[in-house]
Amino acid sequence: MGISQASRVGGAGLLALVATYGIGRQAYGLFVPTFREEFALPLDVLGFYASAAQAGYLVATVLAGVLAARFGPRVPVVAGCLLLAVGAAMTASAPGPLLLAVGVIAAGTSAGGAWAPFSDAVGHQVPSTGRRRALALVNAGSPVGLMVASVLVLGAGDRWRAAWWGFAVVGLVAAAAAWRVLSPVAVSGDLNRERLSFGWFFNTRSVRLFVVTLGISITSGAYFAYAPDTAQSAGLASWTGPAMWAVLGLAGAGVGVFGGGIANRYGLRAPLAVTLVLVAASTLALRVAAGSLVVALGSAAVFGVGFTTGFALLVMWSQQVFDDRPTTGFTLAIVFIAAGFIVGPGVFGVLATHVDRSAALLVAAAPALAVALVPPSREDRVDPHRLGRHRTERFMRADRPRRGPRRARMR
Repeated sequence: MGISQASRVGGAGLLALVATYGIGRQAYGLFVPTFREEFALPLDVLGFYASAAQAGYLVATVLAGVLAARFGPRVPVVAGCLLLAVGAAMTASAPGPLLLAVGVIAAGTSAGGAWAPFSDAVGHQVPSTGRRRALALVNAGSPVGLMVASVLVLGAGDRWRAAWWGFAVVGLVAAAAAWRVLSPVAVSGDLNRERLSFGWFFNTRSVRLFVVTLGISITSGAYFAYAPDTAQSAGLASWTGPAMWAVLGLAGAGVGVFGGGIANRYGLRAPLAVTLVLVAASTLALRVAAGSLVVALGSAAVFGVGFTTGFALLVMWSQQVFDDRPTTGFTLAIVFIAAGFIVGPGVFGVLATHVDRSAALLVAAAPALAVALVPPSREDRVDPHRLGRHRTERFMRADRPRRGPRRARMR
Protein backbone atom coordinates (compact mmCIF):
# COMPACT_ATOMS: atom_id res chain seq x y z
CA MET A 1 0.00 0.00 0.00
CA GLY A 2 1.45 3.36 -1.03
CA ILE A 3 2.15 6.28 1.26
CA SER A 4 -0.72 8.78 1.27
CA GLN A 5 -0.19 12.33 0.11
CA ALA A 6 -1.04 13.55 3.60
CA SER A 7 1.78 11.41 5.00
CA ARG A 8 4.26 12.47 2.29
CA VAL A 9 3.67 16.21 2.65
CA GLY A 10 3.16 16.00 6.41
CA GLY A 11 6.31 13.90 6.76
CA ALA A 12 8.38 16.38 4.75
CA GLY A 13 7.00 19.15 6.93
CA LEU A 14 7.79 17.22 10.09
CA LEU A 15 11.39 16.75 8.96
CA ALA A 16 11.73 20.42 7.98
CA LEU A 17 10.46 21.51 11.40
CA VAL A 18 12.71 18.97 13.14
CA ALA A 19 15.64 20.80 11.58
CA THR A 20 14.60 24.44 11.63
CA TYR A 21 12.30 24.64 14.66
CA GLY A 22 13.19 21.84 17.02
CA ILE A 23 16.92 22.30 16.43
CA GLY A 24 17.53 25.74 14.93
CA ARG A 25 15.00 27.68 16.97
CA GLN A 26 14.35 25.78 20.18
CA ALA A 27 17.44 23.72 21.05
CA TYR A 28 19.45 26.86 21.86
CA GLY A 29 18.38 26.71 25.51
CA LEU A 30 20.22 23.39 25.90
CA PHE A 31 23.52 25.16 25.28
CA VAL A 32 23.08 28.30 27.41
CA PRO A 33 25.00 26.80 30.37
CA THR A 34 27.78 25.59 28.03
CA PHE A 35 28.05 28.92 26.21
CA ARG A 36 28.13 30.79 29.52
CA GLU A 37 31.11 28.74 30.64
CA GLU A 38 33.04 28.34 27.38
CA PHE A 39 32.72 31.92 26.09
CA ALA A 40 32.32 33.73 29.46
CA LEU A 41 29.02 35.29 28.36
CA PRO A 42 26.51 36.72 30.88
CA LEU A 43 22.90 35.63 30.91
CA ASP A 44 21.47 38.85 29.47
CA VAL A 45 23.85 38.72 26.46
CA LEU A 46 22.79 35.14 25.75
CA GLY A 47 19.19 36.29 26.01
CA PHE A 48 19.80 38.93 23.38
CA TYR A 49 21.38 36.27 21.14
CA ALA A 50 18.08 34.38 21.35
CA SER A 51 16.07 37.53 20.68
CA ALA A 52 18.26 38.41 17.68
CA ALA A 53 17.67 34.93 16.28
CA GLN A 54 13.93 35.52 16.57
CA ALA A 55 14.27 38.89 14.84
CA GLY A 56 16.01 37.12 11.96
CA TYR A 57 13.21 34.58 11.98
CA LEU A 58 10.71 37.42 11.66
CA VAL A 59 12.46 38.83 8.58
CA ALA A 60 12.74 35.35 7.05
CA THR A 61 9.04 34.72 7.63
CA VAL A 62 8.03 37.77 5.62
CA LEU A 63 10.48 36.86 2.86
CA ALA A 64 9.17 33.28 2.82
CA GLY A 65 5.65 34.52 2.22
CA VAL A 66 6.82 36.43 -0.87
CA LEU A 67 8.87 33.49 -2.16
CA ALA A 68 6.05 31.00 -1.60
CA ALA A 69 3.60 33.18 -3.54
CA ARG A 70 5.96 33.49 -6.49
CA PHE A 71 7.81 30.16 -6.56
CA GLY A 72 5.70 27.77 -4.49
CA PRO A 73 6.55 26.18 -1.12
CA ARG A 74 9.67 24.28 -2.23
CA VAL A 75 12.01 27.29 -2.50
CA PRO A 76 11.53 28.85 0.98
CA VAL A 77 11.46 25.49 2.78
CA VAL A 78 14.63 24.18 1.13
CA ALA A 79 16.35 27.54 1.70
CA GLY A 80 15.40 27.45 5.39
CA CYS A 81 16.77 23.92 5.85
CA LEU A 82 20.02 24.85 4.11
CA LEU A 83 20.36 27.98 6.28
CA LEU A 84 20.02 25.78 9.36
CA ALA A 85 22.84 23.59 8.07
CA VAL A 86 25.09 26.60 7.49
CA GLY A 87 24.27 28.20 10.86
CA ALA A 88 24.87 24.94 12.72
CA ALA A 89 28.22 24.48 10.99
CA MET A 90 29.25 28.03 11.92
CA THR A 91 28.26 27.46 15.55
CA ALA A 92 30.15 24.18 15.66
CA SER A 93 33.33 25.85 14.41
CA ALA A 94 33.00 29.16 16.33
CA PRO A 95 36.31 30.22 17.93
CA GLY A 96 34.74 33.09 19.84
CA PRO A 97 31.51 34.95 20.71
CA LEU A 98 31.21 36.78 17.35
CA LEU A 99 31.00 33.75 15.08
CA LEU A 100 28.95 31.98 17.74
CA ALA A 101 26.39 34.79 17.59
CA VAL A 102 26.28 34.69 13.78
CA GLY A 103 25.81 30.91 13.75
CA VAL A 104 23.11 30.90 16.42
CA ILE A 105 21.23 33.73 14.72
CA ALA A 106 21.43 32.02 11.31
CA ALA A 107 20.14 28.76 12.79
CA GLY A 108 17.26 30.54 14.50
CA THR A 109 16.47 32.52 11.37
CA SER A 110 16.13 29.31 9.33
CA ALA A 111 12.74 28.48 10.82
CA GLY A 112 11.21 31.47 9.04
CA GLY A 113 11.21 29.63 5.75
CA ALA A 114 9.81 26.33 6.94
CA TRP A 115 6.43 26.68 8.61
CA ALA A 116 4.07 29.02 6.77
CA PRO A 117 4.64 27.57 3.26
CA PHE A 118 3.23 24.25 4.44
CA SER A 119 -0.18 25.89 4.78
CA ASP A 120 -0.24 26.19 1.00
CA ALA A 121 1.51 22.86 0.44
CA VAL A 122 -1.09 21.02 2.52
CA GLY A 123 -3.96 23.05 1.05
CA HIS A 124 -3.03 22.27 -2.54
CA GLN A 125 -1.19 18.94 -2.43
CA VAL A 126 -3.28 17.02 0.13
CA PRO A 127 -6.92 15.89 -0.29
CA SER A 128 -9.36 17.68 2.01
CA THR A 129 -9.92 14.60 4.18
CA GLY A 130 -6.25 14.45 5.18
CA ARG A 131 -5.40 18.12 5.67
CA ARG A 132 -5.81 18.39 9.41
CA ARG A 133 -3.82 15.22 9.91
CA ALA A 134 -1.07 16.58 7.65
CA LEU A 135 -0.97 19.92 9.50
CA ALA A 136 -0.77 18.18 12.87
CA LEU A 137 2.06 16.00 11.52
CA VAL A 138 3.96 19.07 10.31
CA ASN A 139 3.51 20.77 13.66
CA ALA A 140 4.82 17.69 15.51
CA GLY A 141 8.21 18.31 13.91
CA SER A 142 9.05 20.85 16.59
CA PRO A 143 8.96 18.47 19.59
CA VAL A 144 10.47 15.64 17.57
CA GLY A 145 13.33 18.00 16.75
CA LEU A 146 13.89 18.59 20.44
CA MET A 147 14.09 14.84 20.95
CA VAL A 148 16.65 14.57 18.15
CA ALA A 149 18.62 17.47 19.62
CA SER A 150 18.55 15.91 23.08
CA VAL A 151 19.81 12.57 21.79
CA LEU A 152 22.64 14.26 19.90
CA VAL A 153 23.59 16.38 22.92
CA LEU A 154 23.57 13.43 25.31
CA GLY A 155 25.53 11.34 22.83
CA ALA A 156 28.11 14.08 22.31
CA GLY A 157 28.62 14.64 26.05
CA ASP A 158 31.16 17.39 26.62
CA ARG A 159 31.82 17.63 22.87
CA TRP A 160 29.03 20.10 22.23
CA ARG A 161 30.51 21.05 18.85
CA ALA A 162 29.92 17.50 17.61
CA ALA A 163 26.21 17.94 18.39
CA TRP A 164 26.09 21.07 16.19
CA TRP A 165 27.80 19.22 13.34
CA GLY A 166 25.05 16.62 13.72
CA PHE A 167 22.47 19.41 13.50
CA ALA A 168 24.01 20.51 10.20
CA VAL A 169 23.58 17.02 8.77
CA VAL A 170 19.91 16.97 9.80
CA GLY A 171 19.41 20.26 7.95
CA LEU A 172 20.84 18.80 4.74
CA VAL A 173 18.61 15.71 4.98
CA ALA A 174 15.52 17.87 5.55
CA ALA A 175 16.41 20.04 2.54
CA ALA A 176 16.68 16.98 0.32
CA ALA A 177 13.29 15.64 1.49
CA ALA A 178 11.57 18.99 0.92
CA TRP A 179 13.08 19.28 -2.55
CA ARG A 180 11.68 15.87 -3.47
CA VAL A 181 8.16 16.23 -2.04
CA LEU A 182 7.06 19.86 -2.28
CA SER A 183 5.55 21.56 -5.30
CA PRO A 184 8.13 23.36 -7.48
CA VAL A 185 5.60 25.89 -8.79
CA ALA A 186 3.48 28.63 -7.28
CA VAL A 187 0.14 27.17 -6.23
CA SER A 188 -1.70 29.98 -4.51
CA GLY A 189 -2.15 32.41 -7.37
CA ASP A 190 -1.83 35.28 -4.90
CA LEU A 191 0.17 37.41 -7.33
CA ASN A 192 -2.77 37.53 -9.74
CA ARG A 193 -5.41 38.39 -7.18
CA GLU A 194 -6.84 41.62 -5.94
CA ARG A 195 -4.60 43.56 -3.55
CA LEU A 196 -5.46 42.82 0.05
CA SER A 197 -6.83 45.54 2.28
CA PHE A 198 -5.83 46.37 5.84
CA GLY A 199 -9.17 45.01 6.99
CA TRP A 200 -8.41 41.62 5.47
CA PHE A 201 -5.44 41.28 7.82
CA PHE A 202 -6.82 43.03 10.90
CA ASN A 203 -10.45 42.52 11.87
CA THR A 204 -12.42 41.30 14.87
CA ARG A 205 -11.63 37.68 14.03
CA SER A 206 -7.94 37.97 13.28
CA VAL A 207 -7.09 40.28 16.19
CA ARG A 208 -8.19 37.59 18.64
CA LEU A 209 -5.92 35.11 16.89
CA PHE A 210 -2.97 37.51 17.00
CA VAL A 211 -3.44 38.36 20.70
CA VAL A 212 -3.46 34.67 21.69
CA THR A 213 -0.52 33.97 19.40
CA LEU A 214 1.54 36.77 20.96
CA GLY A 215 0.74 35.71 24.52
CA ILE A 216 1.69 32.05 24.16
CA SER A 217 4.81 33.00 22.21
CA ILE A 218 6.16 35.35 24.89
CA THR A 219 5.87 32.62 27.52
CA SER A 220 7.20 29.92 25.19
CA GLY A 221 10.16 32.03 24.08
CA ALA A 222 11.29 32.52 27.67
CA TYR A 223 10.80 28.84 28.49
CA PHE A 224 12.79 27.57 25.52
CA ALA A 225 15.66 29.97 26.18
CA TYR A 226 16.01 29.49 29.92
CA ALA A 227 14.24 26.39 31.30
CA PRO A 228 17.33 24.10 31.20
CA ASP A 229 19.57 26.81 32.65
CA THR A 230 17.01 27.48 35.41
CA ALA A 231 17.01 23.81 36.41
CA GLN A 232 20.80 23.52 36.33
CA SER A 233 21.26 26.79 38.23
CA ALA A 234 19.04 25.33 40.96
CA GLY A 235 21.58 22.54 41.46
CA LEU A 236 20.52 19.79 39.06
CA ALA A 237 23.06 17.87 36.98
CA SER A 238 24.22 19.03 33.55
CA TRP A 239 22.31 16.22 31.83
CA THR A 240 19.03 17.62 33.17
CA GLY A 241 18.63 20.06 30.27
CA PRO A 242 18.83 17.43 27.51
CA ALA A 243 16.60 15.14 29.57
CA MET A 244 14.00 17.91 29.90
CA TRP A 245 14.05 18.51 26.15
CA ALA A 246 13.74 14.78 25.44
CA VAL A 247 10.72 14.54 27.74
CA LEU A 248 9.29 17.74 26.24
CA GLY A 249 9.66 16.36 22.73
CA LEU A 250 8.26 12.95 23.58
CA ALA A 251 5.20 14.34 25.37
CA GLY A 252 4.64 17.05 22.76
CA ALA A 253 4.89 14.73 19.80
CA GLY A 254 2.85 12.02 21.50
CA VAL A 255 -0.12 14.35 22.03
CA GLY A 256 0.42 17.12 19.48
CA VAL A 257 0.30 14.77 16.50
CA PHE A 258 -3.36 14.22 17.40
CA GLY A 259 -4.13 17.95 17.30
CA GLY A 260 -6.29 17.50 14.22
CA GLY A 261 -8.35 14.80 15.90
CA ILE A 262 -8.70 16.90 19.04
CA ALA A 263 -10.07 19.82 17.00
CA ASN A 264 -12.38 17.49 15.09
CA ARG A 265 -13.80 16.08 18.30
CA TYR A 266 -13.86 19.06 20.66
CA GLY A 267 -13.50 22.15 18.47
CA LEU A 268 -10.95 24.90 19.08
CA ARG A 269 -12.11 26.94 22.05
CA ALA A 270 -11.82 24.61 25.05
CA PRO A 271 -8.70 22.68 23.94
CA LEU A 272 -6.87 25.93 23.17
CA ALA A 273 -7.66 27.39 26.60
CA VAL A 274 -6.39 24.20 28.25
CA THR A 275 -3.11 24.28 26.31
CA LEU A 276 -2.50 27.92 27.27
CA VAL A 277 -2.99 27.10 30.95
CA LEU A 278 -0.57 24.17 30.60
CA VAL A 279 2.12 26.41 29.09
CA ALA A 280 1.75 28.92 31.94
CA ALA A 281 1.64 26.21 34.62
CA SER A 282 4.81 24.55 33.36
CA THR A 283 6.65 27.86 33.66
CA LEU A 284 5.32 28.52 37.17
CA ALA A 285 6.36 25.00 38.23
CA LEU A 286 10.01 25.97 37.71
CA ARG A 287 9.47 28.97 39.97
CA VAL A 288 8.13 26.72 42.74
CA ALA A 289 10.72 23.92 42.67
CA ALA A 290 13.25 24.12 39.87
CA GLY A 291 15.75 22.14 41.98
CA SER A 292 13.56 19.04 41.93
CA LEU A 293 14.31 16.64 39.08
CA VAL A 294 10.71 15.38 39.13
CA VAL A 295 9.36 18.92 38.86
CA ALA A 296 11.82 19.86 36.10
CA LEU A 297 10.94 16.83 33.98
CA GLY A 298 7.24 17.17 34.75
CA SER A 299 7.36 20.84 33.76
CA ALA A 300 8.95 19.91 30.44
CA ALA A 301 6.31 17.24 29.76
CA VAL A 302 3.43 19.59 30.52
CA PHE A 303 4.99 22.35 28.45
CA GLY A 304 5.52 19.96 25.54
CA VAL A 305 1.85 18.99 25.48
CA GLY A 306 0.64 22.58 25.84
CA PHE A 307 3.07 24.09 23.35
CA THR A 308 2.78 21.52 20.57
CA THR A 309 -0.98 21.05 20.75
CA GLY A 310 -1.57 24.76 21.27
CA PHE A 311 0.35 25.77 18.17
CA ALA A 312 -1.33 23.02 16.13
CA LEU A 313 -4.67 24.53 17.11
CA LEU A 314 -3.43 28.02 16.24
CA VAL A 315 -2.54 26.82 12.72
CA MET A 316 -6.08 25.47 12.31
CA TRP A 317 -7.56 28.67 13.72
CA SER A 318 -5.53 30.71 11.26
CA GLN A 319 -6.84 28.62 8.39
CA GLN A 320 -10.37 29.32 9.57
CA VAL A 321 -9.76 33.07 9.59
CA PHE A 322 -7.70 33.24 6.37
CA ASP A 323 -9.24 30.32 4.53
CA ASP A 324 -8.82 31.76 1.02
CA ARG A 325 -5.09 32.53 1.35
CA PRO A 326 -3.72 30.39 4.20
CA THR A 327 -0.01 31.09 3.76
CA THR A 328 -0.52 34.85 3.48
CA GLY A 329 -2.64 34.95 6.63
CA PHE A 330 -0.49 32.57 8.62
CA THR A 331 2.63 34.51 7.66
CA LEU A 332 1.22 37.46 9.57
CA ALA A 333 0.39 35.19 12.50
CA ILE A 334 4.01 34.05 12.48
CA VAL A 335 5.09 37.69 12.73
CA PHE A 336 3.32 37.78 16.09
CA ILE A 337 4.89 34.45 17.05
CA ALA A 338 8.32 35.89 16.25
CA ALA A 339 7.56 39.07 18.20
CA GLY A 340 6.71 36.98 21.25
CA PHE A 341 9.90 34.95 20.93
CA ILE A 342 11.87 38.20 20.70
CA VAL A 343 10.26 39.74 23.77
CA GLY A 344 10.20 36.63 25.98
CA PRO A 345 13.93 35.77 26.15
CA GLY A 346 15.02 39.42 26.25
CA VAL A 347 12.73 40.39 29.14
CA PHE A 348 13.48 37.18 31.04
CA GLY A 349 17.24 37.68 30.69
CA VAL A 350 17.10 41.27 31.94
CA LEU A 351 14.86 40.41 34.90
CA ALA A 352 16.87 37.31 35.83
CA THR A 353 20.12 39.30 35.71
CA HIS A 354 19.03 42.52 37.41
CA VAL A 355 16.12 41.42 39.65
CA ASP A 356 15.93 37.66 40.24
CA ARG A 357 14.99 34.52 38.37
CA SER A 358 11.83 33.95 40.43
CA ALA A 359 10.36 37.27 39.31
CA ALA A 360 11.39 36.53 35.72
CA LEU A 361 9.51 33.21 35.76
CA LEU A 362 6.39 34.86 37.18
CA VAL A 363 6.40 37.55 34.49
CA ALA A 364 7.09 34.97 31.79
CA ALA A 365 4.06 32.85 32.73
CA ALA A 366 1.60 35.75 32.82
CA PRO A 367 1.01 36.30 29.05
CA ALA A 368 -0.05 32.72 28.26
CA LEU A 369 -2.35 32.64 31.27
CA ALA A 370 -3.93 35.99 30.36
CA VAL A 371 -4.74 35.10 26.75
CA ALA A 372 -6.41 31.84 27.82
CA LEU A 373 -9.40 34.13 28.44
CA VAL A 374 -9.55 35.16 24.75
CA PRO A 375 -11.67 32.69 22.72
CA PRO A 376 -11.91 32.41 18.93
CA SER A 377 -14.76 34.32 17.32
CA ARG A 378 -17.95 32.33 16.95
CA GLU A 379 -17.29 31.95 13.21
CA ASP A 380 -13.96 30.25 13.92
CA ARG A 381 -15.02 27.76 16.58
CA VAL A 382 -14.73 24.52 14.65
CA ASP A 383 -18.00 22.60 14.84
CA PRO A 384 -17.04 18.93 15.23
CA HIS A 385 -20.44 17.87 13.83
CA ARG A 386 -20.14 19.74 10.55
CA LEU A 387 -16.58 19.07 9.42
CA GLY A 388 -15.72 18.96 5.75
CA ARG A 389 -18.64 21.09 4.56
CA HIS A 390 -18.13 23.50 1.68
CA ARG A 391 -14.72 22.13 0.60
CA THR A 392 -15.84 21.74 -3.00
CA GLU A 393 -17.52 25.12 -2.94
CA ARG A 394 -14.31 26.74 -1.69
CA PHE A 395 -12.26 25.57 -4.65
CA MET A 396 -15.01 26.35 -7.16
CA ARG A 397 -14.90 29.92 -5.88
CA ALA A 398 -11.11 30.16 -5.60
CA ASP A 399 -10.81 32.69 -8.41
CA ARG A 400 -13.58 34.97 -7.18
CA PRO A 401 -12.31 38.35 -5.84
CA ARG A 402 -12.43 38.55 -2.06
CA ARG A 403 -12.43 41.80 -0.08
CA GLY A 404 -11.95 40.25 3.33
CA PRO A 405 -12.25 37.00 5.23
CA ARG A 406 -15.62 35.34 4.74
CA ARG A 407 -17.42 33.51 7.44
CA ALA A 408 -15.30 30.46 8.03
CA ARG A 409 -16.48 27.27 6.41
CA MET A 410 -16.36 24.37 8.80
CA ARG A 411 -13.31 22.16 8.35
